Parts: sequence; C-alpha cells; structure tokens
Amino acid sequence: MNKLTASAAAFVAAVAFAGCTEVAQEPGKGYAGKEDAKPYASDEFKGDKAKWESALAMRSQRMNDYNRVPNEKK
Repeated sequence: MNKLTASAAAFVAAVAFAGCTEVAQEPGKGYAGKEDAKPYASDEFKGDKAKWESALAMRSQRMNDYNRVPNEKK
C-alpha cells in the first residue's frame, strides 16, 4: 500500500509542477514575404480604384436574389 501511495503522490506532484511552467511570451517573427498587390492594380482596372469599386458594387447587385427575381404583385 505504501508503494501505491508514493506513486500517487509522485503523480500528483508531477501534474502540479507541469501546470506551473510558463510558455514563452515573446512575439514571433513577422511575415517576411512579398507585399500583396492592390486588387485594383490588375490589367483590367489599371490602378483605377473607383472603377474597381464600381465593378465590385455591380457584382454584388448581380448576386442579390431580390434584384434577380421579378417583382410579382397580385
């Protein structure tokens, strides 16, 4: 019985000490890859942000189900 009690005490002590360790808080390295290109910098928009925003708005209107279904009044 003594051996079982000693093993249980050792297990409890190991679990207690394992919970006391601290994880490192230092920030990691930043992203070192290339910078992302602007979405409106493609050949289609040639850097015109207003043209890109209007194309985006038109695409959202075409995806809107309320605009696609004709208005049925009874």
